[in-house]
Amino acid sequence: MPTWDQARVHAALKQLRIASDPRRIRHGHGLRMGNGPGASLEFHDYRNYVMGDDLRMIDWGVYARSDQLVLRRHRQEISPRIEIILDCSSSMAINEEKFSLAAGISALLMSLAQLDGAQPALWCCSEQAKLINPREWESELQLYQANGHIGLRHQLQDLHNGSERFIISDGLYPEGGHQIIRRLGIGAGRVCLIQILTGEEREPEPWGHVRLVDVEGGERNLHVDEQACRAYQQRLARLQASWQDSLNGRGAGLIRCDADADLHTAIQVLLKAGVLMPGVAS
Repeated sequence: MPTWDQARVHAALKQLRIASDPRRIRHGHGLRMGNGPGASLEFHDYRNYVMGDDLRMIDWGVYARSDQLVLRRHRQEISPRIEIILDCSSSMAINEEKFSLAAGISALLMSLAQLDGAQPALWCCSEQAKLINPREWESELQLYQANGHIGLRHQLQDLHNGSERFIISDGLYPEGGHQIIRRLGIGAGRVCLIQILTGEEREPEPWGHVRLVDVEGGERNLHVDEQACRAYQQRLARLQASWQDSLNGRGAGLIRCDADADLHTAIQVLLKAGVLMPGVAS
């Protein structure tokens, strides 16, 4: 069975785009201009003509004045590189809806980034960390299964400096966000965590004496009463605070999505958080 709804993702592409990082705009850096020479209309500098250069780029006005052949170079029009890191550890597959929503959000961001020319990369992190083939990511993501307990604990070696990174995970790592962001946030521009939790993960109900099977930690007997539920929620709040603190000043921070909701509801959350904006992707 497919892990995400391709039709819903493609329908959403007609109405959305990935929002620009407001910090770059505030400092006068648009997201379409790079530092190197390229093919935009904004002048960058001159350089001397070399045999084999495109004659269309010669500035004939300069040649008429100085008898020198020089080329006009223009600033490179690019979008920032987008890197999506999808947590595929076993806890993400605690039910079908949770991993389906995570994969759907990943697919939406990948598709929008491709339409925007942002050179997207998709990492799926389970027992192994896999950089998905950018030409075949849709079919590969449809077949990907969440398993194992390593997930975001991998050290990813091929992340690019200056990239914008979207981490999609439940964030349920006992060590908290600081250690993970210390690894996955190195050299990044904007970084955020899109946290996907089920209703029971947010607000568990007292079950009494139960035998719990932790998908990543084995089995154990527990007495889940109201006190245990309160203690769990306090730990969850501390964990979320550690993620928010580790992401402070790096963009949208911690964004909470309900695994029991659909992709449309998640999109509304991402719009409110400033990750997405209305408009047809270019």
